Amino acid sequence: MIKKEIIVTTGQSTIFSLNSDGEGVGIDSETGNNITIPFALPGEKVNYDCQHFKKKKKYTATSRVSTSADRVDPVCKHFTQCGGCMLQHMNVTMYRDFKQAQITNALLKEGLDPFLVNGITILPFGKRRRANLDAIRKGDDIFLGFHKFRSHSLVNIEECHTMDPALTRLLEPLREAFSIVLEPYQKAKVFFTLTHVGIDMSLEVQGIAELEEPKRVALKSFAEKMDVVRFVFRHRKFLDVIHQTAVPVVQFAEIDVTVDAYSFLQATVESDAHLANYVLAELIPDASKIADLFCGRGTLSLPLSTRAPVTGYECDKPALAALENAALNAQNPIQLHYRDLFTEPLTRDELKGFDVVVIDPPRAGAEAQSLALAKCDAKQIIYVSCNAETFARDARILTEGNFNLKKVHGIDQFAWSPHIEVAAVFERK
Repeated sequence: MIKKEIIVTTGQSTIFSLNSDGEGVGIDSETGNNITIPFALPGEKVNYDCQHFKKKKKYTATSRVSTSADRVDPVCKHFTQCGGCMLQHMNVTMYRDFKQAQITNALLKEGLDPFLVNGITILPFGKRRRANLDAIRKGDDIFLGFHKFRSHSLVNIEECHTMDPALTRLLEPLREAFSIVLEPYQKAKVFFTLTHVGIDMSLEVQGIAELEEPKRVALKSFAEKMDVVRFVFRHRKFLDVIHQTAVPVVQFAEIDVTVDAYSFLQATVESDAHLANYVLAELIPDASKIADLFCGRGTLSLPLSTRAPVTGYECDKPALAALENAALNAQNPIQLHYRDLFTEPLTRDELKGFDVVVIDPPRAGAEAQSLALAKCDAKQIIYVSCNAETFARDARILTEGNFNLKKVHGIDQFAWSPHIEVAAVFERK
């Protein structure tokens, strides 16, 4: 099979804005159409290459004719190659404005008041407690890292300024272990979670259902040397606990909740605390019964249960079991129900009796549940979201019903990415 040659043309463009992914928007000098050029800033004039594919064009800046005063040197040597970060070239002012605009633009699109956004909080960088890395052996070299920007190829990272240093210190020792574990051109996935008691890790290796003993020994030696509290090899439902010194837990409201390396958690411990403090500060003083929808492992349920009884709903069975055990051990007033709120949202009748509803859905938002919430009798709804666009859509639904949107707050827990966490308060009309 003959590989078709990709046509490449060149041009020059002045960037006039940023899109929602943080890419520069300019004009194609040949067609006059809008184009996007990654890692370019408004006001910059750039020379570019354009790769012509069958159904799309890919633009890449080759040089800058002029440079924005808002540009700064990136902190990471892998920036523009690694696909994990998009915004390291922005100064603090532009970075903050871009993050806030993610929310205000989403509100405007849905006809909501952008002036309800009362600023954003930028949490400390370099604190990410979870990471999923890919690995492959090529000859004698182990490539371990994240995918290249818009590519399936790997960037063999030597540093990462988003992850907690406790995770980055594992990279080189893990490469050494993989030099024993991986065969030529064999791929692997490794999952890290920094828990309250130490690092929990899980490994999957392409085509391997069970590790041979020498490979287990190499991984156990790595785990012991690096003080990993648990190291698990996984193949589908088969789990081989190679090393364990403690049960990995995180803490919400100072209560231990069990986790594993695959558990969904907020990006940082600081984010847990900030969201919980925000929700508690905004909670109406006379709250007597609270519903926590998409309650997960209790990031908000456990802090809220210090104020009033909480009823939680979640479709992740391991998360629900972990929260149930934690609440039981702490004797907190929490009732839990397994419920897929996407396919079976709580009805208006089921929501009766709750004076506060807290909702924290995945990135897809909660359109079906919001339609029911819009008709409910709660005094207050507190909505937490990791997607400004789906939040704004659901906020419009609520405001077309029984609620007014009172305030919106942004929390930047996704360092140097286009994403922003949103927390908002709705009150009954």
